[in-house]
Amino acid sequence: MPRRLLLPVLPLLLMLAGCSGDTDDGDDLPRADVGEVIPAKLGSSIEGRHSHVVLPGRRFDFTVSSPRASIDSISAREAGVSAEAGEGRRFVEIAWERGVVPGDTFVMAVPEDVEPMLTLTADGEQHPVGSLVSEGPNAAIVVVPGDVDDVGLEIEFDGLTQVIEDVYSPVDTRGDGPRSLYLDAASQRWAYCPETGLSAGEPEVTFFGADCQASISSAVPYVGPLGWAPAGRAWVVVRFRAGSPDAGYDAPGGYVAYDVQPSEVRLRLAGVPGAEPRLFAEEEGDDVGAQDDGSWKARAVFSIPETTDQPRLTFRRVLVALPEDRDEAAGVGAPIPLRRVHAGEL
Repeated sequence: MPRRLLLPVLPLLLMLAGCSGDTDDGDDLPRADVGEVIPAKLGSSIEGRHSHVVLPGRRFDFTVSSPRASIDSISAREAGVSAEAGEGRRFVEIAWERGVVPGDTFVMAVPEDVEPMLTLTADGEQHPVGSLVSEGPNAAIVVVPGDVDDVGLEIEFDGLTQVIEDVYSPVDTRGDGPRSLYLDAASQRWAYCPETGLSAGEPEVTFFGADCQASISSAVPYVGPLGWAPAGRAWVVVRFRAGSPDAGYDAPGGYVAYDVQPSEVRLRLAGVPGAEPRLFAEEEGDDVGAQDDGSWKARAVFSIPETTDQPRLTFRRVLVALPEDRDEAAGVGAPIPLRRVHAGEL
């Protein structure tokens, strides 16, 4: 009885053994050439040394394997190549994860259509891997020469390339990008403008809606509309809004309404000579500066020396008002015209 049970079971066990495990049919497939990039279907299983790079508004953590003679057969079959590297070739596996960085990084206005691009270097030879944010597995396998000594990474974003020269080094674990990306968290502070100067002059005159506010960023190395700051420089981003002012004259003889024509707002950084701002629309669809309703808003970007302490913002706006009815104004002795300077430091 036991023999009759074993005879039919043995072929079944052999068949199951042949179907299980990581079998390699690489002999029937071509060997991958040096420089080929293979999508890694088992990216989460990659083991190796860790490094990272910080970009505006995001961080990428990398795991890079040592050069290997073979890869998993799933990735190899999907790519149509052998899982065995063959003579004079090795596989280097790389996986990456996207993370967040602290701070108010949105002040950098990072464009969504600019992708960070990854390149693996083998003894100085560049092997482009592709976008770090494209759809699909966040992992790849690069074929390198079998006698490779140095493996590094290059991450390019909007014209600036950060380099990790040796991914196997215990000390070379991050990109060589701007210091502030790695050590300083982007921040901003809000400030409201004092009404200095508007209350001076005739006590019967009142200005309405002449309020303003600003957000002032810390020094940052990148701003979307302008890209990376030049070497030794940094950007300060100011979002400035000023209201649409009105004015009136209220005296015993009657009330006179005025039309106010505000000038453009002049923004400067105190203690930073020659720091002229470049103005951009604060929000998509806005005009830059004066709006149709008499208000003013813009995003101003200043270039400052990288070592400058956080500067103070100064603003200046001239308000000139004429009475809606000149005869009425003359009848009650209302001043023609009214002029005020709204200025201060934030």
